Amino acid sequence: MQTEVVILEPSDVPAARALAELHGIEVQRVPQRGIEPVTMVTLVLIGSITAVGAVMQGLEQHKGGQVIDLRPGVSKTIYRTPDVVYGTVVIVTGDGVVTVEVKEPEGMFGKIVTALPGMLAKIPSGADKVADAISKEYSQQVVIERRQIEDAEGDE
Repeated sequence: MQTEVVILEPSDVPAARALAELHGIEVQRVPQRGIEPVTMVTLVLIGSITAVGAVMQGLEQHKGGQVIDLRPGVSKTIYRTPDVVYGTVVIVTGDGVVTVEVKEPEGMFGKIVTALPGMLAKIPSGADKVADAISKEYSQQVVIERRQIEDAEGDE
């Protein structure tokens, strides 16, 4: 038997329970302590190594892809969203959007998502420079698409 502790947004708990049920995993909720507002939920997953691994991978996919917004003044610069397909990183710059599709997300997505913020901090902003830097570092693991953002007046 394997035990895995996961910390989730409250809105992700139903999906976690459904995945666990599908794979025959026992789920125990860790009680909240203290008087802090409840912003996260801690669950303990108990089951076979294979089943727990499948649930953990399903939860990771449920989070969706990664967005990195490099434009000045945005409220959220780095976040995961189910609006972006798991295995995809969307990087928004002042002049364009770079979409990075990880070829084998189960093996590389987490590594690339962890490395990108530090890597992007070292290069000048701009969709072409961002795409070139990622391509140079990860050309064998990703497919990159560049798209320029039209200016505010809509001129093409």
